[in-house]
Amino acid sequence: MWKFVKSALKRETWVKCEDCIQICFWGRSNVGKSSLLNALVNQKISYVSKQPGRTQFINYFQEENRFIVDLPGYGYAQLSKEKIEEMNYWINAFLKDDKCPKVVFLLIDSRTGITKIDLEKLAFLRAINLPIHLIYTKIDKLNQKEKSALVKKHNEYLDSNLLNESTNSFLVSSTNKIGLDDLVLFIEENIFKK
Repeated sequence: MWKFVKSALKRETWVKCEDCIQICFWGRSNVGKSSLLNALVNQKISYVSKQPGRTQFINYFQEENRFIVDLPGYGYAQLSKEKIEEMNYWINAFLKDDKCPKVVFLLIDSRTGITKIDLEKLAFLRAINLPIHLIYTKIDKLNQKEKSALVKKHNEYLDSNLLNESTNSFLVSSTNKIGLDDLVLFIEENIFKK
């Protein structure tokens, strides 16, 4: 059973655990992180809001020695410029911190695909050598033609080396539970079993 552990922002408040892995979920504001987390663990662990930028802290959820980390979204929040800059500083510092092993799942809204800011975050994550996987959310909102175009564009990013070959990608819908079984299996087999 997953449980909420704490909200944190500054270094001294982070959960320290060298012998466990933290799976971090990150993406643009309103990409569907909270809905995905709830669907993924089949529990209501994260508050879902229609208002973008609702998550303003690093939120930790724990089951035994496994952690899920819900990071604040990027790109939009109804906060002061200073608060956004502070938040971004601490998120970047958290991701760079090598005291706890981390894997990042970057969430992409399938309706817009990878945007300029997503590419910037991907470049940052690659520069600090974190394992990255992509989750295209809200896949139920696309018709077959749009899904094909999304996959084609994704493959173009792979071909141009904007994405790494070791970056796995998943097409999911939290609402319709599409792709969740594959994502859960991947996490269990490839991340938590290590």
